[in-house]
Amino acid sequence: MAKYDEKRLPYETQDRLMSSLCKTLHGLGGPTQIKHFLKDLLNRKERMMIMRRLLIAELLEQGYGYGAIKERLRCGDCTIARVQRLLNFGRGGYKLAIQLRRKK
Repeated sequence: MAKYDEKRLPYETQDRLMSSLCKTLHGLGGPTQIKHFLKDLLNRKERMMIMRRLLIAELLEQGYGYGAIKERLRCGDCTIARVQRLLNFGRGGYKLAIQLRRKK
């Protein structure tokens, strides 16, 4: 994703914008509408980065090691470590997303 200095916006503003984005996604309707919005909002590389992080989380949850994930997805240790840290110590977003994907 593009480099951006998050310090340029106060945290409260960032949080408000994130809430607004979440409400927008929630209000779009079904998966097709969300897909169209995300394709308009993000370029292909940005979309792939997000999807790859979710796949890394799923593979970590399934017990795959760093080596196997790196070989399969062609990603770096730093990306895997960041996802693992958030998977273990984050707000539970990855775990919830994985549960929802498993139900489908």
